[in-house]
Amino acid sequence: MVDAAYTHPSFNQTYFFGGRRYARIKFTPATNDDVITWGPDKISERWPSLVSVGFGTVDAILPVENTPDEMFVFHGSKVAQIKVVPETNEDTVVGGPWTIAEKFKALASTGYDTVDAAMPVPKKPGEAYIFRGTNYVKINVNTHKIVYGPAKISVEWPALTASGFDSVDAALPVPNNDRGLTYFFRGDKYVKLEVIASAPDKPNFGPAPIQEYWKSLDWI
Repeated sequence: MVDAAYTHPSFNQTYFFGGRRYARIKFTPATNDDVITWGPDKISERWPSLVSVGFGTVDAILPVENTPDEMFVFHGSKVAQIKVVPETNEDTVVGGPWTIAEKFKALASTGYDTVDAAMPVPKKPGEAYIFRGTNYVKINVNTHKIVYGPAKISVEWPALTASGFDSVDAALPVPNNDRGLTYFFRGDKYVKLEVIASAPDKPNFGPAPIQEYWKSLDWI
């Protein structure tokens, strides 16, 4: 199962996390030429920042806006801000760990004490979708306000629902696209959808088995 994924924008490679392991992958969207450039390896052996805050697994990742080498990493009820240094194990803790409610104050009233998946809202600076169980909420990270929700995925995400996804394990925006194309992972399947702020999502590809289309993820 894919637990979380993060693409480093300048390095243009993606870190996939599953259980206590991760791998760094290079891929071209809409092709099957994905290759592992590092790993799979244990998080505990290659991510000193995560080890230092007690994160042995990763539940979700949200990129830090306007800071391309930093990400918010969610683990259980905690979140930490991590700086990634590609091709090294010199990643560092920028902030935290905090409880999720401390750092993302908009979530305090929602009961979201854990997070399954997170992603930026396309073309909406400061906003993020946060998924938990069969629900989601749209928040403004900067103003600490709820923009919409919480609401049911089955009501607000028709393309995701039609794909058989009533919850989400991980969400990964397709690198270098301006259409809101996003990969969603759940169990052994994934789907690619066009995510449109304040409008229904649209199907693009799938659902399909992860291991049939992502040969680099056969360790998940």
